[in-house]
Amino acid sequence: MPHPPLIIITGPSGAGKSTVVDEILTDAAARRAMPLRKFVTCTTRDKRPGEKDGRDYHFLSRKEFEMDLKAGWFFEHAEVYGNLYGSSRREMEKLFKGKKPIIGILDVQGAKTVKNIYPDAFTIFIDAPKKSLVARLKARNPDPQELKRRIAKMEKEKKLRRRSTSPS
Repeated sequence: MPHPPLIIITGPSGAGKSTVVDEILTDAAARRAMPLRKFVTCTTRDKRPGEKDGRDYHFLSRKEFEMDLKAGWFFEHAEVYGNLYGSSRREMEKLFKGKKPIIGILDVQGAKTVKNIYPDAFTIFIDAPKKSLVARLKARNPDPQELKRRIAKMEKEKKLRRRSTSPS
């Protein structure tokens, strides 16, 4: 393997991906068993309460993101719910220089792109019952139209996962 192991946590919005990764990264026993470095992606969305720049995301203005995109600094990116998200080549290159396994959180499409670029990456799909996901999304106070879009996307992501993990 030319780089440290890469673990991508993916799943629908509200499934608890960040909670799982945060727990792994803060649990002392888990850190001793497998010290990990977090791959932090970029976004143009506003910070949610408790989020920190550089820990949860690299929060960029839309102009900064678009300039980095034009310069070719993202190896994958997407517009989701009106915000831009992307994975920085610089961030990944920096982490690949180390020896510790890398863990990152991506949406389903981003995980698929990363898996195409790094076929040896491990992907873990985090899921929850639809009722729980909807409740978590509502707790984030999205407007009704955004909630509708997120639920529709969640259902597509679950179907995509089933197709990609079913035997050929």
